[in-house]
Amino acid sequence: MKNRLECQVTSCRHNENDLCCLDSIKVEGPAARQSSQTCCESYEPRSQSGMNAVSSQGCACAETSIDCKAHSCTYNNNCKCEAGCVCVGCCCSDVTSKSGTECCTFQQGV
Repeated sequence: MKNRLECQVTSCRHNENDLCCLDSIKVEGPAARQSSQTCCESYEPRSQSGMNAVSSQGCACAETSIDCKAHSCTYNNNCKCEAGCVCVGCCCSDVTSKSGTECCTFQQGV
């Protein structure tokens, strides 16, 4: 399944105009109970010079497969995200590592 992915993490080298250049990403947070306890495992910082702003993986696309380890998320089905639209955002103002990212779409299941 491909998900519509919006990425607000502009410090990630895979971000191009709020889209991701990767065909698939990994969301971590096996014990997460809220979005701030998740992160984008696929995050990679841009180079210091800023010249390598976009990943060499290919062009950005609105649809990406999401491997999800946030087991208690209502959208997680056998470690695959089933949300139609997913937003990866920042849980701090200066994201320099994957721990500064979060799956904003995360919803605690019952």
